[in-house]
Amino acid sequence: MAVVEPGELETFLVLAEELHFGRTAQRRQVSPQRVSQLIQALERRIGDALFERTSRHVALTDLGRQFRDRLQPHFQGIQDALACATATAHGVTCHLRIGVFSTLWAKVIVEVADVLRARRSPIELLVHEISAGDAFEPLLRGEVDVMNASLPAQEQGITAGPVLLEEPRVLAISTRHPLARQDGVSLEDLARTPLLVAPYMSAYWNEDRSPSLTPKGRPIPRGPHISSVSEGLALIAAGKGGFCFGAHMARYNQFPGVAFLPVRDALPVRWALVRLSGARVPLLRDFTDAVRTVLADGGCA
Repeated sequence: MAVVEPGELETFLVLAEELHFGRTAQRRQVSPQRVSQLIQALERRIGDALFERTSRHVALTDLGRQFRDRLQPHFQGIQDALACATATAHGVTCHLRIGVFSTLWAKVIVEVADVLRARRSPIELLVHEISAGDAFEPLLRGEVDVMNASLPAQEQGITAGPVLLEEPRVLAISTRHPLARQDGVSLEDLARTPLLVAPYMSAYWNEDRSPSLTPKGRPIPRGPHISSVSEGLALIAAGKGGFCFGAHMARYNQFPGVAFLPVRDALPVRWALVRLSGARVPLLRDFTDAVRTVLADGGCA
């Protein structure tokens, strides 16, 4: 069995994320030449290239992607085990600052705290409520370590974890709108109402929630801009437009004058945990496993 030099695996994972030798060197606090030496040594042990690299381009090879996907959870598990053992040995509580958006996820996090206590985890959750208008700012400002987010989440400097929850997509529409008389709608039906826009979110996210065209290319009118979920629901109730939410809105955010209709042919709304790219979040894997446990036990019901 090949003996791996300390730092080779961590350097590989950082470079696999950054795809840039200079940034990897900064994060590892070594020189770019040292990064290159460590990667070359690891490639020699494995027997093939893990990266394709030119003066302007760095990319994972197929083997590199396979190695990253297999290595990442085990390496993170080792880091978490060390952090947990160290905390337990010193009687220290690990505080994890969680940004929570939506009533559904507030409920999930309460149940996650119960799971962690039952597991005698040293993690103590510090929960920060995040409004829709905050977008990713609390994370970018360093006010929280991790937060839940509905995908896509492609902001620079942010890394999204695996999808933890998928839920059907629903159209929120005024109960007075003709569409509200139907049991559900199609993506083509979206051309029959303006869709609200959330300017605090990126254009790609708004295109996912309030597309500009139907699948057949029919234009979808733009509705008013909104700064919060409650403002959006009020405008919808007033007949100013509609908006596509995850199905949990119909359970947790009932609003007079608003109907929630399944969008039958739409992709589900997907949720994940997001963190700052490159940030080490101790015991994040333990926390994520507890989230999965809650969701598997019906925590989204």
